[in-house]
Amino acid sequence: MPVDDDRNGVLVVHVWLEGGTDQFRARLIAPGPDGGRLDGNGITVAVTASPEAVPQAVRSWLSSFLGTATGS
Repeated sequence: MPVDDDRNGVLVVHVWLEGGTDQFRARLIAPGPDGGRLDGNGITVAVTASPEAVPQAVRSWLSSFLGTATGS
């Protein structure tokens, strides 16, 4: 169902452990200019190296999406 008149957003959180080191990584990706594809054409919103940083990165993205400056 199209949502042309509604403001909406998509954020994908991709997490992995790097081979050999088991170092945590996360990448937050939003759709690119084409509006809906996340097949490598997405925009990297944030990259983190700790699980604790992921929620802050999501809050920051939400704050930007909502147009607020507080991020809370």
